[in-house]
Amino acid sequence: MTLQERLQRLRKPGHDASGSALEVLEQELLGPSEGQAGGSLNGGGSLKDRLQRLVDAASRGRVPARRAVPLEELVPGRSVRNERGEFFLIEQELHLETYHGDLPLSRVHAVSHGSVGILSGDPSLGAFDLRRAAFLDTETTGLAGGTGTAAFLVGVGWVEGDAFRLRQYFMRDYHEEPALLRALGEDLARFEYLVTFNGKMFDLPLLETRYRLSREAYPLGQALHLDLLHPARRLWKARLESCRLQSLEDALLGLRRQGDIPGEEIPRIYFDYVRSRAARVVPRILEHNRLDIVSLAALAILACQWVEEGWAEDPRDVYSLARVLERARLFERSEAEYRRTAEAGHGPLRGAALMRLASRARRGGDEDAAAGLWRQAAECGEPLALRALAIDHEHRRRDPEAALGCVDAALRLLESGARTDRLIREMRRRQERLLRKLAAPAEVRRAAPAGSPPGPGSRQA
Repeated sequence: MTLQERLQRLRKPGHDASGSALEVLEQELLGPSEGQAGGSLNGGGSLKDRLQRLVDAASRGRVPARRAVPLEELVPGRSVRNERGEFFLIEQELHLETYHGDLPLSRVHAVSHGSVGILSGDPSLGAFDLRRAAFLDTETTGLAGGTGTAAFLVGVGWVEGDAFRLRQYFMRDYHEEPALLRALGEDLARFEYLVTFNGKMFDLPLLETRYRLSREAYPLGQALHLDLLHPARRLWKARLESCRLQSLEDALLGLRRQGDIPGEEIPRIYFDYVRSRAARVVPRILEHNRLDIVSLAALAILACQWVEEGWAEDPRDVYSLARVLERARLFERSEAEYRRTAEAGHGPLRGAALMRLASRARRGGDEDAAAGLWRQAAECGEPLALRALAIDHEHRRRDPEAALGCVDAALRLLESGARTDRLIREMRRRQERLLRKLAAPAEVRRAAPAGSPPGPGSRQA
């Protein structure tokens, strides 16, 4: 195949020779007149000359810049003006029957008011109503916080009738921040409840700082706040490697994002937009923020249903649910979940559940039941169960030999790496004391009646 024939194959399909890839490039970089000056490949201009002209044009800076597409052409939003200036607002709406992953948002209507209080373990959130809450997430100019960090995008979602409404407040440049904060504050003032993900540590302190610097009233000072990050960790950390929002939506909602922008890249993309005004990538930031808000709402609904209906099946989740219920002082329900764990679990997880049941039995005054549970936990390799049995044998049953046997068994487990050096040191001190006690005459050991409290200076724990 000749060079001429090979170059002809560069033509775009359906074009004649004047539409070859090289000629299209000449038209774009050199303009119509100069691009045609070299002639076509069938004419007088050589391929070398034509390529050289393109190189020269590039070196002279004649390559035209790509047109900066304004945000208004890419996003169905609008400019909003108030007393503090102007900003850009995007509004969307989802029907509540829409599935977000595997979960329909309409389940929010099945969540009782007391679920958030149980989930958080905070009695002040006992009347928290997700249907009257604002779900808030920010995108910022930095991830470290501080007074130099601004929230250039704030997304707010809420339930309204049979829809999930979403507003995204976007500042196209720094001078639009006061107007954005004014409008955001007016909208947030109508909500009694607020839901965020790590908002206690990041979003809310950042917004409070920005409102203070802008001399605006902070609108969230009195709102009851559920930071979903902490309940999510308590419910699912035992099973999941990560409790990041996107990890949770993947593992629990069956939602995997395609082409999403990593959060750490968002500040750089925004700075590029402010410098160039080219908004081609900004819609991807808006979509990232939108998914964060809808996932936040879906996961809050799911977490509440877990604590209401006991959805946990994996023994690790069942144990975590039991801890959440115990923290909320729902002792009967928590004990039922601990029993489920003990029946389905094995090894350390079963031992941990038995230890919690033993603790409840002892608090209820049933020492024999507690001792039976400790023995079961000890069979699972739980050193703390052996420690509890040692205390029980020494002080309640007045049987130092049995106590010493428990201590020796615990030390064998501990020295194989089962627990920390601190517990090893404690058990060795207990071992030494028991050995001294056993070395004393039998009549001295029998001097105190069984079940009497230990004498001054003795240690029970």
